Amino acid sequence: MILPVEAWMDLRRYQPLRAAGATWREIADEVGLDWRTVRKYLSAEGPGGPPAAPSRKGAVARKVDAVAPVVDAWLVADPRLKASVIHERLVAEHGFTGHYQRVKLYVAEARQRLAGEDAGGGLTGLHRRFEVVPGAQAQVDWGDEGAVLLGQGVGK
Repeated sequence: MILPVEAWMDLRRYQPLRAAGATWREIADEVGLDWRTVRKYLSAEGPGGPPAAPSRKGAVARKVDAVAPVVDAWLVADPRLKASVIHERLVAEHGFTGHYQRVKLYVAEARQRLAGEDAGGGLTGLHRRFEVVPGAQAQVDWGDEGAVLLGQGVGK
């Protein structure tokens, strides 16, 4: 038997029964659901689960913080510098032992911060549009459309 959504949501109104000492089975018989479903929605954990742990952001210093001024200087000099190149240079020139992913996240943060500091638009040249005169270039997408029925038979 499939119950409407309202029946699932009405389980919360049976919370006082549980507080009064009713068993999961008694409440389930009253509602017409399985006792496990009743327990899931009326228990302290509930469908939302336990409260989230407090954020640990900033609790431990990141390895990339030690070389942050170097990365910032490189980005000021060349805003188009890729995070992979920055990571390779940090490893080769500064003995950096952190992961590439952390460098990539820091570079994204630094680019936003530097763009905010440089309101003049120093990062505007990251993508450049170019146009050519008509007929100078062409693009073709090749694909296989399968068999086509022709007047002489089936062809490609």
